[in-house]
Amino acid sequence: MKFKEITLSGTPYERGFAYGQQCKEEIAVSLDAYQFLFKETKGIDWEVARGISDYYIELTRAYNTDYVEEIRGIAEGAGVPFEDIAALNTRTEIMYSDALKAAQATKNEPQECTVISLTPPAAADGHVIAAQNWDYSGRLRESLVIVHVKNEDKPDFVMVTEGGMIGGIGVNDHGVAVMLNALKTTSSCKGVPLRARMRAMLESENLSDAYVLGGQEPVTVANLTVVHKDGVALGFEMDADIVEPMIPEDGVLVHTNHYLGLKTYLKNDVNHMGSSYIRLQRIKYLIKERYGKITVEDIMEMFRDHAGYPQSICDHISMDFDMTNFSIIMDLTDNAIWLAPDCPCENEFERIYI
Repeated sequence: MKFKEITLSGTPYERGFAYGQQCKEEIAVSLDAYQFLFKETKGIDWEVARGISDYYIELTRAYNTDYVEEIRGIAEGAGVPFEDIAALNTRTEIMYSDALKAAQATKNEPQECTVISLTPPAAADGHVIAAQNWDYSGRLRESLVIVHVKNEDKPDFVMVTEGGMIGGIGVNDHGVAVMLNALKTTSSCKGVPLRARMRAMLESENLSDAYVLGGQEPVTVANLTVVHKDGVALGFEMDADIVEPMIPEDGVLVHTNHYLGLKTYLKNDVNHMGSSYIRLQRIKYLIKERYGKITVEDIMEMFRDHAGYPQSICDHISMDFDMTNFSIIMDLTDNAIWLAPDCPCENEFERIYI
């Protein structure tokens, strides 16, 4: 597998320090990429971003102080300032800290991800599957790491994330999987950072707890999808003020990068780019075509789909601003993760063990 794979245990600080030590190169890539992205997409200088992160780190401390200790450990292990790792872990909130800037679409606005949740009767043989293409700046490809976390009093989990992040896309040993889509809002973000929420969801024992922790007010900006091996799933769209649940229909829950809920869509009907609508209709069609018989191999092919190229499910728009950086398929029934780096049309999926 192309991505570095590490295992962490111990106290929050010890986990963070080991993470920082083992992933110095990947963290350096993350820092370079986000300095570029903050400036080019939102006009935010890195020093300004670090200052903005202070507010969100204090929200994180109130949410779960262990997460701030882990961030401190990552910084010291990697030999970089705490404020740098804080800015990485509050990147979504920094980008949406100014409502006016958040509402402005630019030619460099990232398109981002396609998420699939399949529960019975949608998938073959009663399987429960959570899967997504993660699309963002190709500058982050060399930052990605597979992180296994061993906890003493919470579920163990594995996630794929950018180097230095404490939360990401993944699944825990209780069968709870977490995925995300970026969304764009017209209001300033004032809530607990997305990455802290995703981490808490990965440490949840059941779907209900994951939903409560993920959607806790004050909220942030994203769509989060949580799936449980028992065959239940739930999505929820957030802006700065609203949490709107998304319920599967006939075992299918899909999402791209625009608001679908009535309340959230009407409030945030900003200048979306066409890729999100194209990918949503395409993934719905591909699922309908194989409904009831969908296998992991079928999803691999769906994620390689080029309808609407380059703004397709397999995203080839721009190395600087938007490319598919990995595809992940979590078969919760088989307790298996399948992962392909970069664009899946160019790489094979390999199995990662939980």
